[in-house]
Amino acid sequence: MLIDMKARSISVVLAFMLAGCAYAQAILHRTLSEYNNKTGEDVGDFVELTGGIGSPILHFKKGEENIKVPCKDIWGFTYKEVLFRIHPQEDVPVRLMTKGGICYYENGYAHLHMQREQVEEATFHKGMRSYVSKDLEGPIVPAIFSAEDTRSASARFRAENPQYESLFQCIGGDDDIDRIRQCVVDFEVMLEGE
Repeated sequence: MLIDMKARSISVVLAFMLAGCAYAQAILHRTLSEYNNKTGEDVGDFVELTGGIGSPILHFKKGEENIKVPCKDIWGFTYKEVLFRIHPQEDVPVRLMTKGGICYYENGYAHLHMQREQVEEATFHKGMRSYVSKDLEGPIVPAIFSAEDTRSASARFRAENPQYESLFQCIGGDDDIDRIRQCVVDFEVMLEGE
């Protein structure tokens, strides 16, 4: 009985050790070039994202070292092999969901929480639900394209990129994440058929 208990204890300890090894590392990318070249700074495991009056702070743990990185100081980071860009005007992370004819992102706060906690839904308190950009180096704008809007960053993006008009019309002015996701999928499928 004592041997079984020790064997079980060792199994539990090994399981925790292996689970710790299975966590993907977080890699900071100070520039797009670092991301493209698959380089950057290994900062260990993601711990949390805190926000205050200034730029949100990413917290990582590498061994015994606690690492704090203001979002404004980096281009993006990879966590569990998923790319997060930093929205330069809002200093918030946005998760790259698709990269094709257009880059589509969702709120980084929510996705970091979902990845860390392994849950399917999460709320967020900063940023928008979704964003788009022409490519990985282009400006990121909220994925809200109201026909009446002529002044926002989204309206300027729309005016500069008429080739995406069918996507903009599909997305419209509502912040409905399910509809936006479907619009992006349909747009990418349409591009593949051309």
